[in-house]
Amino acid sequence: MQEVWRPDGGPSVADEVAAALGYEVHHAWTARAIVKPKCQIVGRTGGSEGDGDWGQALLTRVPTGPVTEQRLSGFLMDATDRTVLKTEVDLDGTTLTVCGSHLPHLEHMSPLLRWRLRDVIPERHEPAVLMGDFNMWRWVARFVAPGWKDTVRGATWPAHRFPVFQIDHMLATPPMLATDAEVVHTGKSDHLPIRARLSLR
Repeated sequence: MQEVWRPDGGPSVADEVAAALGYEVHHAWTARAIVKPKCQIVGRTGGSEGDGDWGQALLTRVPTGPVTEQRLSGFLMDATDRTVLKTEVDLDGTTLTVCGSHLPHLEHMSPLLRWRLRDVIPERHEPAVLMGDFNMWRWVARFVAPGWKDTVRGATWPAHRFPVFQIDHMLATPPMLATDAEVVHTGKSDHLPIRARLSLR
């Protein structure tokens, strides 16, 4: 989950979802923010500005290895601390690496991710998935993660009008097979969610 809000002194949106549906939740806080009168980033992680924390979360109902947080840096005028949440799950006796992130916009020089991600995400021959709000079109996403395949195709933004762009992606390495991939037309976010069923080839 991207753009997760946690008001000071209260649970996050992801905490509430996890409690209601029986998930374990892991957070990565990437900025300080306010949500009223509108959502706005107002400070860096750990600061005193704003009314709460802004970030992303990984929710799971299956056993995982340790969840790690690997920061991405070097983006031009980016107010958010970008990070990749990463963990491993057992899939038919094979280790699958699951990565989630909320990536910077093109104006922040997001194509630099081609080199920033190299030491963060697995090699293309390893079973792995990278998913999240990439803030970029499909061809840019494939440029920054060469050799990875896009699994879900369909417009996801802006959800509150007529979606015309896909900026939310789930990339998988060649050992993975994606089925039942779809954009889900539900919710009140400005992005439509995506989902797919993944298995080993």
